[in-house]
Amino acid sequence: MIPIDFAGVVLPGLDGVTVAVTGGASGIGRASAVLAAQSGARVVAGDLNDDLLADLATEAKARELAIETVHLDVADTDNVEEFVATADARSDLYGLVSSAGISPDTPALDLSLAQWHQVIAVNLTGTFLVDQLAARAMVAHGRGGSIVNIGSAVGTTGSGSLTHYAATKGGVASLTRSLARELGPSNIRVNCVSPGGAVNTPLMWSRVSEEYVEQRVAGLPLQRIGEPADLAYCIGFLLSGLSTWITGQNIQVNGGSLML
Repeated sequence: MIPIDFAGVVLPGLDGVTVAVTGGASGIGRASAVLAAQSGARVVAGDLNDDLLADLATEAKARELAIETVHLDVADTDNVEEFVATADARSDLYGLVSSAGISPDTPALDLSLAQWHQVIAVNLTGTFLVDQLAARAMVAHGRGGSIVNIGSAVGTTGSGSLTHYAATKGGVASLTRSLARELGPSNIRVNCVSPGGAVNTPLMWSRVSEEYVEQRVAGLPLQRIGEPADLAYCIGFLLSGLSTWITGQNIQVNGGSLML
């Protein structure tokens, strides 16, 4: 996988703290992990794909970035507990990027209950569980923190062949607002970043063709494909000391495909 270059960008407020990233071995999660580590954070990146985790570990070593890689299935409660415990091993967990997700295309009328439950378990229940356990650690420390959930534009617009996925992402946005209200008094900010348009990630390419992407990009106001770094900059901003009065927001990063 091609290393992501953030051209020396260092975000304030992340030096010396720990940031946990789920779905951290590829796409938006990986870019967020690299940017946080480049800004001085110790990063614990969890993912199901062990090969991509190994690739990230190799990149981190070559670039002298403090990224620890951990096998993680966010649908496995015990595994999530182990992941958060690893991230909080120094009692300094400050940031969380909840990026793990799946989006299998299935028309609603063909969708089995098992498929529905699988997507809910990963995208919504998994996000809640990681958020909950990370927030407990942050509250215990008493130093505040920042949680960034990854939503999707289809959580707002809906999508014909992604009913289950759209439902979970709408749920993630609502979860974000609810947690922001509850955790605000503990100085823990909770926000959501929702990709849209066309973002150059393995998840996107697993379900669409090059022709579809070309047509999609041609219809965007900015007329280019989004890159993981485009999302990571917004996520990093929300993690950092540049956004200390922002919480409960769902920020759309989509090249102009959805304007609210």
